[in-house]
Amino acid sequence: MVEQLDSLIIKNEPFYAVEEPDLLNGIGNSNFSLGDSDLRTLCLNRLGLCEETVALLEAQQIDVECLKKMRFEDVDTLFDGRPLGPKIHLREALISWRIDIGLPMKSLRMISYRKRSVDQLDSRPIKYPNNVSCDPMGNSSMMVETHKYHKPTSNISYKTFAWPMTVEVLKDILNSCNVGRMILHSGELGSLEKSFQSQLTAIVIDYHMEFDTKITAMQLENYQRCITTLFPHENKNTYHIPRGPTRRNPGGSLYSRFINQKISKKALAIGSGLGSPYNM
Repeated sequence: MVEQLDSLIIKNEPFYAVEEPDLLNGIGNSNFSLGDSDLRTLCLNRLGLCEETVALLEAQQIDVECLKKMRFEDVDTLFDGRPLGPKIHLREALISWRIDIGLPMKSLRMISYRKRSVDQLDSRPIKYPNNVSCDPMGNSSMMVETHKYHKPTSNISYKTFAWPMTVEVLKDILNSCNVGRMILHSGELGSLEKSFQSQLTAIVIDYHMEFDTKITAMQLENYQRCITTLFPHENKNTYHIPRGPTRRNPGGSLYSRFINQKISKKALAIGSGLGSPYNM
């Protein structure tokens, strides 16, 4: 349609706001169904699955909402007695997609295993040094609190491992303790839960502080690379974000843990010094 206003010619074109072009392409198909299209569009275009896998999902009445809730055991059940190849493709595609939408895949067996392990690790109470007077006149007192400084890897002798860290060194350190082996096993199933991310960060920083009292940007980047290489489902920004024009200090759990460790150790040293009989 063309309209002319004085010397201005306006051409009106129809506009379609379509996020999924395949939805329009399927309208002419007599078998078109909105419910099926959602699943098929996701599986064929985004997940890259084959027609046989999509047909298997449809036969089991699995829709997009079911895909968001599927666990590793469900994938095993779905492909019980079937060829392994399509199962691997579906599992890996689901792992990646579920990470993208913020719903990492889980295992019922691993959830129970993690819960027992984390409960055991987090059951240790925070310890406080004795109250001591910090004012010569005795008018005030100070209590020093550790920054929840539990060391799940206190039995590890980090000096026995090579320095600086490599992917193999990190793997050897994790294999040397129960917590580390749990983290490795969890990483094989997908992205780590926050509790395991914290434990992994603590292990790396404990290792670092056995060799160096300072930390550089290059060292942080190396630790980040080692972690994301050993755990490819992890987001590198979780562990390290470099300094930039709008960021004065590095971000991520590694630098944060390092600073907290230094503060905790310094606070404990001050508390121990104030509690010494020579300071009474």
